[in-house]
Amino acid sequence: MNFETLSQDVRFGFRSMRNSPGFAAICIVSLALGIGANTTIFTVVNAVLLHPLPVADISSLVQVDTVDSKTLVTQANTTKLGMSYANCEDYQRQNQVFTSLSCISGTLLTWSGEAETRLVAGQLVGSNYFDVLGVKPALGRFFLPDEDTKPGGNNIAVVSYSLWTNKFGSDRNVIGKAVTLNATPFTIIGVAPKGLKGTFTIGPADQVWIPVSMYGQVLAGFAKDNFRDRRFLNTFTVARLKPRITEGQAEASLKTIATALAQQYPRDNGGRSVAVSALANAAVGINEHDQFVLVGVLMTGVVGLILLIACVNLANLLLAKGARREREMSIRSAVGASRTRLVRQLLTESSVLSLSGGATGLLLAFAGRRVLWAFRPPFIESNDLDLALDSHVLLFTLALTLLTGIIFGLAPAIKGSKTDIAESLNAGGRTGSATWSRGPLRSILVVSEVALAFITLVGAGLFVRSMQNAQKIDAGFESKRLFVMAVDLGALHYDEIHGLQFYRDAIQRSLNSPTVQAAAVASNLPLGGGLGRTVFPEGKDETSGYRGTLTQLNDVSPSFFDTLRIPLRKGRTFNDLDKNNTTPVAVINEAMARHFWPDEDAIGKRFHFFGDPKLLQVIGVVSNTVINQIGEDPQPLAYLPITQDFPPAATIQVRTSGNPDRVIPTVRNQVQSLDRNLAITNVQTVEEVLDQGLWAPRVAAALLTLFGGLALILAVVGVYGVLSYSVNQQTREIGIRMALGATPAQVLRWVIAQGVRLVGAGLLIGVLAGLLLMRYIASLLFGINTYDPQTFAGVAMVLGTVALLACYVPARRATKINPVVALRIE
Repeated sequence: MNFETLSQDVRFGFRSMRNSPGFAAICIVSLALGIGANTTIFTVVNAVLLHPLPVADISSLVQVDTVDSKTLVTQANTTKLGMSYANCEDYQRQNQVFTSLSCISGTLLTWSGEAETRLVAGQLVGSNYFDVLGVKPALGRFFLPDEDTKPGGNNIAVVSYSLWTNKFGSDRNVIGKAVTLNATPFTIIGVAPKGLKGTFTIGPADQVWIPVSMYGQVLAGFAKDNFRDRRFLNTFTVARLKPRITEGQAEASLKTIATALAQQYPRDNGGRSVAVSALANAAVGINEHDQFVLVGVLMTGVVGLILLIACVNLANLLLAKGARREREMSIRSAVGASRTRLVRQLLTESSVLSLSGGATGLLLAFAGRRVLWAFRPPFIESNDLDLALDSHVLLFTLALTLLTGIIFGLAPAIKGSKTDIAESLNAGGRTGSATWSRGPLRSILVVSEVALAFITLVGAGLFVRSMQNAQKIDAGFESKRLFVMAVDLGALHYDEIHGLQFYRDAIQRSLNSPTVQAAAVASNLPLGGGLGRTVFPEGKDETSGYRGTLTQLNDVSPSFFDTLRIPLRKGRTFNDLDKNNTTPVAVINEAMARHFWPDEDAIGKRFHFFGDPKLLQVIGVVSNTVINQIGEDPQPLAYLPITQDFPPAATIQVRTSGNPDRVIPTVRNQVQSLDRNLAITNVQTVEEVLDQGLWAPRVAAALLTLFGGLALILAVVGVYGVLSYSVNQQTREIGIRMALGATPAQVLRWVIAQGVRLVGAGLLIGVLAGLLLMRYIASLLFGINTYDPQTFAGVAMVLGTVALLACYVPARRATKINPVVALRIE
């Protein structure tokens, strides 16, 4: 095939579109919807999973995590646990498999000294951090090799490109500018390259990097006191592999070091080893990667089904058009056109249609991407994830468009090229030949699209019902008329005495505000998790062979349980007599009571943390609450009084008698008046917090419902089109039947029966395929089985009913055929 021939075929394809504008419009719209949906979803998958970080040669970058066989972790899918800073330093010095390794510890920084104090994401890093990632500064310089060695003396910072743009207006004179972070002066020495925000794909684009030697100036409380403790897993470790070293080889080598560290530090490192993972996978959170992949595969699969259904419809349309062009193809063949030449021409015509649909789909994807991103939750800023239509997306769209043209054009092209010249030319003016009207291909295509639509609708139905179940989940506390705000006293170097006084004053100022009924302080936000420590019941410890359990903690004021209205099951909650110099006490939830003391009364029992002999006595048991995410299994949780375990950073949680939005500004101003340099963040109602927790399942349900509806429409159009075409092709046969005495009711039943057989076969195949495929999404659903009979039956009923209506219209038209007119067609 030469360029001139191809050019002729393309021009003929465009002429064909102009000659059949209605046909072309239907094809382009169908393709645009399918390709646009695929491009939109691929844009997200590309940004999150395929090209997550703007670093050099990401294939050689890995993350190193701790794997702990002696500590029980009850949170699902949490097996890789980060690294302690002390161990990270040992791996940095002793490894033989990395060209470089860097230790990273994330924290929030209070940026003060400006018109408004604000929080910014910060990272404590080694001086080689940017070298490990292989990036160059956009402005200024990065850290020098010795600029992470002087404790409290390396007051320098690198800011992200986004922060430089948003905060400093891209001022190139920012280098050398002084800023105040956590009440400590720092000098900006560089700006990171555009797009770099660390080693995580989803996260704040505004970042500040400071040397790890400054941890004593920016951290407070437990995080500061235990920064170099080998048990405290406070660090992410990123390394670059040496040439020709694989992940497996690196992990095996590091396990040798881990074994030596376990022998050298048996108390802290006993039972601990390491796991090496590709940074490209760890960038979405190493323990969450598989879930992200599953969601990506699910969404990609669904939009792929939509496109397949569209292709089936277009193949049917082309088959119908091919029947009308059979005489044309026969004449071309008679004058010397080979079968290959005919197939090439027909495929070129379908490719022209596909490219037109692809171009339109790309425009829809551009708009769809913006609409989808507009529904992101509030905690994700607009620049936290780059959903650009980059070269990878454009190449994907082009490849998908060309493949689509081949998929829906191949069968009609092959069939159109198989012409019987004598029969076609002798057919004269007949509407089509028997080879087109009696072939099984169109029926097979309809059965396929009904099955594909059923699978898509079942997936949508399961997610909708899952969403309904998630909304009914009891959070364990009364969320209505409750709001929260967060403060970080440690950032301003409050000591415990002044910090506790601040919390007391904040509670009292809140209570003095109108409509406020109760107020409390807690270290954790609702659904915000909490610090986890390894817990042992009294009489057990790390040397006894007992497997401790990683348990989350929440430091709270005495008014906390009444404010959130968490039911007390046994014992009592905290009061003003629980002080620093009295018996250490704790209130635990029912999950912790059942875990450590099954079939026993937990009141009066005592426990301690790893490496700490101090025993805490259980004085109360409260009901379980949602801790990390909606739908999780009940997790062990211990509440400690803030007077015995002071939290430098905490939340103020306030209950009102009316709409909390009306009193939030008043309470915020009252708390802010206690310290004008304090950043008050995360100000929102708890209903909003819970709503954000349901964002992912809600968006999934909405998208799948949208795609399911589109699949239903396409499938119904396909059934209607096939039966309508069948009625047209069988006009003479219907006329004969009616001339021989068939009643309109019999003709109606006969035509509908053809459609019912196709739909029934499609539903049967869809049910079997759905039962097989849906089990792979079980981990994404709340409280519903993947073979839920109600969902399967409901989808079958809806799809069957709508398809039956699609059958009725051409069947009704068949009853109106005049036998005399029909017999004259021949």
